Amino acid sequence: MKTTSYLPKLLCLALALAWTQGAQASTVFWGSTFQDNLFDSAGNALDPTYSFEIGTFGAFTPTYQNVDQWQANWHVIDRAFDPDSNGWNSTDQFFAGTVGFNPDGTSDSPDANPVDAFTQGDVVYLWVYNSKSIVPGSEWALVTDGTTVGNSGDPWIIPDPSDTLGSYNWNLGDASTPVVGGANNVQGAGTYTATPGVFSLQTAVVPEPGSVMLLLAAAAAHLTRRARRLTRMSQF
Repeated sequence: MKTTSYLPKLLCLALALAWTQGAQASTVFWGSTFQDNLFDSAGNALDPTYSFEIGTFGAFTPTYQNVDQWQANWHVIDRAFDPDSNGWNSTDQFFAGTVGFNPDGTSDSPDANPVDAFTQGDVVYLWVYNSKSIVPGSEWALVTDGTTVGNSGDPWIIPDPSDTLGSYNWNLGDASTPVVGGANNVQGAGTYTATPGVFSLQTAVVPEPGSVMLLLAAAAAHLTRRARRLTRMSQF
């Protein structure tokens, strides 16, 4: 009789657990390895001021030339930051996060906009920064996996929202396409004063938009002068 009296409570608990599991779709584990090689543009280990975000840009394509438009088009999935209880341990140089996608495509992270619904198949990026303001001293890295060949984890794309049982791993070690900054010994666009011998991630100094245009204009002028010089030489 005593056991029977607990049955309704156990049944309610089982139903509650089943509802909780059914309310969440796929789970993503993301981050770096313990004591990883994470550096800034000068080759210094990343400090507590840095944050790590995974997210998408939707139809917008981020480039070195449009850094001033990134924040307006960025949709955060999850964020890791100091102290290590929030996912970033600068002492041991690793970051880690766990986030779930809801059946409607939204993220369950408190750092995500609750109205942002993520589209299956969209490319996921890792954005590392000490400030999102484009001012002197700001350093960024924006990387993605680019190719799935040799990945130890899963492709960095938004999973199927209807997948209520799947789990995915997005590992920094699989990042192969740096937009700004560097990933896994490959430096992308940006300004550096040091090149570490081995690195998993390196941030770069973020130029002001006007500086980018000046650099592009200087490069275009150089190419134009070179083309004219080659043309004149070919006439002799």
